[in-house]
Amino acid sequence: MLSKLFLGLTLVGAEWVLYFLIGVSVLSVALILERFRFYRQASRGLKEFRSQVRGWVTQGQWDHAIRAAQTRTENQRQNPDLESEMTVSLLSHPHPQVEILDEVALDAVIRARIAWDNHLSLLATIGSNTPFVGLFGTVLGIIKAFHELSQQTGTGVQSVTSGISESLVATAIGLLVAIPAVIAFNFFQRKVKTGLAEAEALKSFLIGKRAIPALPARTE
Repeated sequence: MLSKLFLGLTLVGAEWVLYFLIGVSVLSVALILERFRFYRQASRGLKEFRSQVRGWVTQGQWDHAIRAAQTRTENQRQNPDLESEMTVSLLSHPHPQVEILDEVALDAVIRARIAWDNHLSLLATIGSNTPFVGLFGTVLGIIKAFHELSQQTGTGVQSVTSGISESLVATAIGLLVAIPAVIAFNFFQRKVKTGLAEAEALKSFLIGKRAIPALPARTE
């Protein structure tokens, strides 16, 4: 009874799986394009900004650095980077203690990272699971092919191989969807890690410059 019920469900075939994979592929391409555009916009001019801030802080021109960071923060509201708001927080905070500045910087970076990590988990899910969905479609197709063979008489192996070859298309499409998603996910993850490393380096530089004047004078 139960086996017949599941058999009836599997005899629907793999066609619906193919439609599902096509829909997922469209979603995957849209996510890849959206993330590519986001990282490009968020990183635009960031290297020059970083260099300017370091130069102004080294020269003691704190106002110039704060204004540049504030301007960039406002301009990057839709595509925030990991450094401009952090720079504003560090340079404008009234307390120069290292522990406080570190927490202030962490708050700004975490809020910006939410936008940087957006959709990456969905992209990873697509990349890791679509091969299994394609395999599931192949299994359904094979079950249907053998069931149809059992209901017919006088048919040769050609009808079975034809059904199996059609069902294998689902596995191929699943892999075709997964491979670009996995490549894009790894690339974007690398972008996030690089951005965090650059933000950490700038944070250490700014905290060092702010905290040094606050250190107590050494007594001989």
